[in-house]
Amino acid sequence: MIVKTLAFGVCLLLAGCTGASGQEPVKEAAARFLGALASGDHRSACALLAPRAQESWAPESCERGLAGADVPDGTPETVSVWSEEAQVKTARDTLFLHESSTGWVITGAGCRHRNEQVYDCAVGGP
Repeated sequence: MIVKTLAFGVCLLLAGCTGASGQEPVKEAAARFLGALASGDHRSACALLAPRAQESWAPESCERGLAGADVPDGTPETVSVWSEEAQVKTARDTLFLHESSTGWVITGAGCRHRNEQVYDCAVGGP
């Protein structure tokens, strides 16, 4: 499923920025998700997705959906945090995260710029 969103607008609506210490939990969550996908552990990767991203495959299972999703391997390189929302970039991918009551969860993965403000995501969306 391709999700189109205005990432720039999201950034403008979100308040505040977080320093480097606040970026580490975001980077770790993204690394766990990407590592689970790379090792074929789709069950663990699904557990790291926000509920709305898991619902992308209803009525199919999340695990089956992730197995077929175009999410490139990679390691987190840059992190931007705005309050409870974050963006992580790898060499070939952009991921979006949200801070839930249980920690940082993936809301979008396999995201690529369509233009300056819009991302198309293979999993969920920003």
